[in-house]
Amino acid sequence: MKNIFLNIHGFGSSGSNSKAAALTCAFPDHKLISPDLPANPQESLSILDAIIKDTDNRPLIMQGSSMGGLYALVMHIRHNIPALLINPALTPATLVGNRLGEVYEFSNGDQIVISDEHVAQFAEVEKEIASGIAGNHIARNKVMALIGEQDELLDQEIMKGILRKAGAEIISYDTDHRFTGFDEVVASDRKVRHFLLMNQD
Repeated sequence: MKNIFLNIHGFGSSGSNSKAAALTCAFPDHKLISPDLPANPQESLSILDAIIKDTDNRPLIMQGSSMGGLYALVMHIRHNIPALLINPALTPATLVGNRLGEVYEFSNGDQIVISDEHVAQFAEVEKEIASGIAGNHIARNKVMALIGEQDELLDQEIMKGILRKAGAEIISYDTDHRFTGFDEVVASDRKVRHFLLMNQD
Protein backbone atom coordinates (compact mmCIF):
# COMPACT_ATOMS: atom_id res chain seq x y z
CA MET A 1 0.00 0.00 0.00
CA LYS A 2 1.47 3.34 -1.05
CA ASN A 3 1.96 6.13 1.44
CA ILE A 4 -0.41 9.06 1.50
CA PHE A 5 1.42 12.38 1.71
CA LEU A 6 0.02 15.14 3.91
CA ASN A 7 1.53 18.48 2.88
CA ILE A 8 1.25 21.27 5.46
CA HIS A 9 1.91 24.77 4.16
CA GLY A 10 3.39 27.73 6.02
CA PHE A 11 1.70 30.78 7.50
CA GLY A 12 0.03 32.80 4.75
CA SER A 13 0.67 30.21 2.05
CA SER A 14 -1.78 27.66 0.61
CA GLY A 15 -2.22 23.98 -0.06
CA SER A 16 -1.18 24.53 -3.67
CA ASN A 17 2.33 25.59 -2.68
CA SER A 18 5.54 24.58 -4.42
CA LYS A 19 6.23 21.81 -1.89
CA ALA A 20 2.96 20.08 -2.84
CA ALA A 21 3.84 20.39 -6.52
CA ALA A 22 7.29 18.90 -5.89
CA LEU A 23 5.78 15.87 -4.15
CA THR A 24 3.27 15.31 -6.94
CA CYS A 25 6.01 15.48 -9.55
CA ALA A 26 8.39 13.17 -7.66
CA PHE A 27 5.73 10.65 -6.59
CA PRO A 28 2.92 10.80 -9.18
CA ASP A 29 1.36 7.49 -8.05
CA HIS A 30 0.86 8.64 -4.44
CA LYS A 31 -2.19 10.36 -3.05
CA LEU A 32 -1.51 13.89 -1.82
CA ILE A 33 -3.60 15.74 0.75
CA SER A 34 -2.72 19.43 0.94
CA PRO A 35 -5.37 21.50 2.72
CA ASP A 36 -5.63 25.28 2.93
CA LEU A 37 -5.21 26.19 6.59
CA PRO A 38 -6.47 29.27 8.48
CA ALA A 39 -4.40 31.77 10.45
CA ASN A 40 -5.56 30.41 13.80
CA PRO A 41 -3.13 27.63 14.82
CA GLN A 42 -5.64 25.69 16.94
CA GLU A 43 -8.11 25.64 14.05
CA SER A 44 -5.32 24.46 11.74
CA LEU A 45 -4.33 21.69 14.15
CA SER A 46 -7.96 20.58 14.46
CA ILE A 47 -8.20 20.29 10.66
CA LEU A 48 -5.01 18.22 10.57
CA ASP A 49 -6.23 16.01 13.44
CA ALA A 50 -9.41 15.28 11.47
CA ILE A 51 -7.48 14.43 8.29
CA ILE A 52 -5.22 12.04 10.19
CA LYS A 53 -8.19 10.29 11.80
CA ASP A 54 -9.83 9.91 8.38
CA THR A 55 -6.71 8.18 7.00
CA ASP A 56 -6.14 6.01 10.08
CA ASN A 57 -5.94 2.74 8.13
CA ARG A 58 -3.48 3.99 5.50
CA PRO A 59 0.26 4.73 5.81
CA LEU A 60 0.65 8.49 6.12
CA ILE A 61 3.75 10.68 5.85
CA MET A 62 3.69 14.40 6.63
CA GLN A 63 5.83 17.16 5.23
CA GLY A 64 5.54 20.67 6.62
CA SER A 65 7.26 23.86 5.56
CA SER A 66 8.00 26.80 7.88
CA MET A 67 4.95 27.13 10.17
CA GLY A 68 3.71 23.94 8.55
CA GLY A 69 6.81 22.25 9.95
CA LEU A 70 5.72 23.40 13.40
CA TYR A 71 2.29 21.87 12.84
CA ALA A 72 3.79 18.65 11.48
CA LEU A 73 5.88 18.26 14.63
CA VAL A 74 2.79 18.75 16.80
CA MET A 75 0.94 16.11 14.76
CA HIS A 76 3.89 13.75 15.19
CA ILE A 77 3.77 14.23 18.95
CA ARG A 78 0.02 13.56 18.99
CA HIS A 79 -0.13 10.69 16.48
CA ASN A 80 3.41 9.29 16.05
CA ILE A 81 3.32 9.85 12.28
CA PRO A 82 6.59 10.40 10.38
CA ALA A 83 7.26 14.07 9.69
CA LEU A 84 9.59 15.74 7.22
CA LEU A 85 10.18 19.29 8.46
CA ILE A 86 11.36 21.89 5.93
CA ASN A 87 12.82 24.99 7.60
CA PRO A 88 10.41 24.53 10.51
CA ALA A 89 9.44 27.71 12.37
CA LEU A 90 9.68 26.38 15.93
CA THR A 91 9.54 29.74 17.73
CA PRO A 92 6.29 31.04 16.22
CA ALA A 93 5.25 33.34 19.06
CA THR A 94 8.45 35.35 18.61
CA LEU A 95 8.15 35.41 14.83
CA VAL A 96 4.52 36.53 14.91
CA GLY A 97 5.21 38.94 17.78
CA ASN A 98 7.86 40.67 15.68
CA ARG A 99 5.11 41.61 13.23
CA LEU A 100 2.57 42.78 15.80
CA GLY A 101 0.14 45.27 14.28
CA GLU A 102 1.11 44.49 10.70
CA VAL A 103 -1.41 43.57 8.04
CA TYR A 104 -0.52 40.08 6.78
CA GLU A 105 -1.89 39.03 3.41
CA PHE A 106 -2.48 35.37 2.64
CA SER A 107 -1.93 33.88 -0.80
CA ASN A 108 -5.70 33.37 -1.16
CA GLY A 109 -6.29 37.11 -0.74
CA ASP A 110 -7.39 37.03 2.91
CA GLN A 111 -5.87 39.56 5.28
CA ILE A 112 -5.36 39.61 9.04
CA VAL A 113 -3.86 42.14 11.42
CA ILE A 114 -1.30 40.43 13.66
CA SER A 115 -2.52 40.81 17.24
CA ASP A 116 -1.57 39.79 20.77
CA GLU A 117 -4.15 37.03 20.43
CA HIS A 118 -2.20 35.47 17.57
CA VAL A 119 0.98 35.61 19.65
CA ALA A 120 -0.77 33.90 22.58
CA GLN A 121 -2.18 31.20 20.31
CA PHE A 122 1.24 30.34 18.94
CA ALA A 123 2.75 30.40 22.42
CA GLU A 124 0.38 27.57 23.33
CA VAL A 125 1.64 25.55 20.37
CA GLU A 126 5.22 26.13 21.50
CA LYS A 127 4.28 24.80 24.94
CA GLU A 128 2.86 21.62 23.40
CA ILE A 129 6.10 21.00 21.53
CA ALA A 130 8.22 21.68 24.61
CA SER A 131 6.06 19.26 26.57
CA GLY A 132 6.38 16.64 23.83
CA ILE A 133 10.16 16.95 23.83
CA ALA A 134 10.36 16.81 27.63
CA GLY A 135 8.06 13.78 27.70
CA ASN A 136 10.07 11.93 25.02
CA HIS A 137 7.06 11.76 22.72
CA ILE A 138 9.17 12.18 19.59
CA ALA A 139 10.34 9.05 17.77
CA ARG A 140 13.93 9.71 16.72
CA ASN A 141 13.69 7.74 13.47
CA LYS A 142 10.44 9.42 12.41
CA VAL A 143 11.39 13.10 12.30
CA MET A 144 13.75 14.52 9.67
CA ALA A 145 14.48 18.23 9.33
CA LEU A 146 15.80 19.89 6.18
CA ILE A 147 17.53 23.14 7.09
CA GLY A 148 18.33 25.94 4.67
CA GLU A 149 21.48 27.52 6.03
CA GLN A 150 20.84 30.75 4.09
CA ASP A 151 17.38 31.17 5.66
CA GLU A 152 16.65 34.89 5.86
CA LEU A 153 13.72 34.53 8.29
CA LEU A 154 14.71 31.99 10.93
CA ASP A 155 17.67 31.84 13.29
CA GLN A 156 18.72 28.35 12.27
CA GLU A 157 21.05 27.87 15.23
CA ILE A 158 18.02 28.22 17.52
CA MET A 159 15.95 25.91 15.30
CA LYS A 160 18.69 23.28 15.22
CA GLY A 161 19.05 23.48 19.00
CA ILE A 162 15.36 22.65 19.42
CA LEU A 163 15.56 19.90 16.82
CA ARG A 164 18.56 18.31 18.52
CA LYS A 165 16.65 18.24 21.81
CA ALA A 166 13.80 16.56 19.94
CA GLY A 167 16.18 13.96 18.54
CA ALA A 168 15.36 14.82 14.92
CA GLU A 169 17.73 13.97 12.10
CA ILE A 170 19.02 17.26 10.65
CA ILE A 171 20.26 17.70 7.08
CA SER A 172 21.63 21.09 6.02
CA TYR A 173 21.41 22.60 2.55
CA ASP A 174 22.78 25.80 1.06
CA THR A 175 19.37 27.37 0.38
CA ASP A 176 16.89 29.96 1.63
CA HIS A 177 13.69 29.99 3.70
CA ARG A 178 11.53 29.05 0.71
CA PHE A 179 13.92 26.13 0.25
CA THR A 180 14.66 26.87 -3.38
CA GLY A 181 15.62 23.61 -5.04
CA PHE A 182 13.28 21.43 -2.96
CA ASP A 183 11.94 19.85 -6.15
CA GLU A 184 15.44 18.58 -6.94
CA VAL A 185 15.96 17.33 -3.38
CA VAL A 186 12.72 15.34 -3.29
CA ALA A 187 13.39 13.95 -6.75
CA SER A 188 16.98 12.81 -6.23
CA ASP A 189 18.12 12.87 -2.58
CA ARG A 190 18.16 9.19 -1.57
CA LYS A 191 17.89 9.81 2.16
CA VAL A 192 14.90 12.14 1.79
CA ARG A 193 13.15 9.82 -0.66
CA HIS A 194 13.73 6.84 1.63
CA PHE A 195 12.18 8.77 4.50
CA LEU A 196 9.12 9.71 2.46
CA LEU A 197 8.62 6.10 1.39
CA MET A 198 8.94 4.53 4.84
CA ASN A 199 6.10 2.33 6.16
CA GLN A 200 4.96 1.22 2.71
CA ASP A 201 3.90 -2.38 2.29
